Amino acid sequence: DLVFYNRLLKAFVLIDLKNGELKHQDIGQMQMYVNYYDREIRLADENKTIGLILCQDKSEAVVRYTLPENNEQIFASQYQTVLPSKEKLIALLQEKED
Repeated sequence: DLVFYNRLLKAFVLIDLKNGELKHQDIGQMQMYVNYYDREIRLADENKTIGLILCQDKSEAVVRYTLPENNEQIFASQYQTVLPSKEKLIALLQEKED
């Protein structure tokens, strides 16, 4: 687990690296961390804490049904353990230009 402070956002950023598939327990754990920082650490003039869970694999259904509909603080994203090929990177860059 990593804790950063973003000076521009004036917010704590909590990062949890997960090896494997995202589980609803992982989201619940991050929710607890975010709540703790918001209630005990964050100052009145700072913005709400942001939680980011990075995992090898995630299910959109797990994310959708574990987080509340009005969630603006916790995000889950999939990471890759191997970089894409040079050709794929070039294709992605060209796609972004169009």
